[in-house]
Amino acid sequence: MKQHFREHYGHKFYLNTTTLPTKAVNRFSPTILLIGLLCGLLFFAGGLALLLIDPVAGTTDLDAMAFSAVPKPYTLLSTTMFAYVLLILGGGLSLTTLFLDLRHKVISFDGDKISVRDHPFIGRSHSFEEKLSDYAGVRLRLKFCQYGLFNKNKFIIELYHKDQHKIVPLYISTNPKNVRHLWRQYALEFALPPIHISDKGMVSHNVYDMERPYVDVVKSWHLPHNFLTGKTHSQNFIAKQRQDKKMIKMPHFIYDFYSNLNVAVMLILTGLLAYALYSYPVMTTYLSSTIVWVFYALLLVLIGYAYINLVMRDVMLVHNQKIIIFRKILGISYQDTLIPFAKLKGIDISYTPTTDRYALNLLTDKNIVTVFNKLSPEDLRWIRGFLVREINQ
Repeated sequence: MKQHFREHYGHKFYLNTTTLPTKAVNRFSPTILLIGLLCGLLFFAGGLALLLIDPVAGTTDLDAMAFSAVPKPYTLLSTTMFAYVLLILGGGLSLTTLFLDLRHKVISFDGDKISVRDHPFIGRSHSFEEKLSDYAGVRLRLKFCQYGLFNKNKFIIELYHKDQHKIVPLYISTNPKNVRHLWRQYALEFALPPIHISDKGMVSHNVYDMERPYVDVVKSWHLPHNFLTGKTHSQNFIAKQRQDKKMIKMPHFIYDFYSNLNVAVMLILTGLLAYALYSYPVMTTYLSSTIVWVFYALLLVLIGYAYINLVMRDVMLVHNQKIIIFRKILGISYQDTLIPFAKLKGIDISYTPTTDRYALNLLTDKNIVTVFNKLSPEDLRWIRGFLVREINQ
């Protein structure tokens, strides 16, 4: 019977191999699930209250006549319909959190064999046991995660097997700090090569080269100083020099599927905000004005976040043996990262299958800085070559 690969669960996981045997459970974050469950129950309770509470119940006939004489504010969405919307939204959110909480994987390692028991919510549970020597390497990969409007990259370190059903997570985090160090440590402990998905497919690294400064690695290649001569790049970025400062920047937006998604989100939320402003008298009938204004402010924040995601551009400055990364929004730049050449441990082009995007990764012992994630692999190769040339001088 054909099996289907089940992606690792959640966005935080760590298999501690300092003491053996060891075991860890891979599941979705309990904190996020609890927040989601509470929000779902709150929506459901609000919808139920609107259905059950009759504003005329408990009044005298005279009170009821006076109440019915008051003109009701006009709204496109009736109170009953709004209550059902809250019930569906709250019930769906609550069930989703319960579904995510029940899924989990139990990973065990005794120093020789890795054992996995996978318990999905839908479908059969399955388990397997595999010798460590049967794995091809310790892979680092990036996975794009969409949390509604918000998005992040997940950094996943895993034992890679040619049978996809036997790929085992070792570490998962949305924080890039110390990921490279852990990647190297796992590779040393398991005596397996560190590998990652690049613009040219799966690439294997020398684990001992990962410990060397990238400056030394580049100089050992004995490249000619003019090796970049004659190689061109597209107009999606500009490379220029002013005195001893060299800059690479994106002059305009690059639209792709996720850019269009941001535009769609902005249009939907702007329409919702316009309707909510129009319905202010109706909303204040059921909610306090403070809650209504907080709702308006939340919509504005979300619209602003989507807009920033759309227009943000990366700028790279090379000066005095340092790489400085700026993020630019509407002409305003702020410094994001500063990496001296001496601290660099690698420059890789990574590929994220879920977004079909490539990016340039600047690696140090404690961090992975991702830049230019909307450029083509050909352009990223030119930028990597440019950095290698600067390091080699």
